[in-house]
Amino acid sequence: MNPEQQAKACTLLEWIDLHFDGNQRAFATAQGVQPPQVTQWIQKDFIVVNGQLYSHRRELKT
Repeated sequence: MNPEQQAKACTLLEWIDLHFDGNQRAFATAQGVQPPQVTQWIQKDFIVVNGQLYSHRRELKT
């Protein structure tokens, strides 16, 4: 897989910092949710991969 095909991931806080200047309320409004929902996502370590929000389910063993 070349670098262009690799998924680009970041924490939700990093995404908000990058696209909303760190403004969680503006992010919540843009997503159509209340600010407490964004707080929950952040506390639960949600991540953004290629512009999509994902929640952590479990650690994968190798």
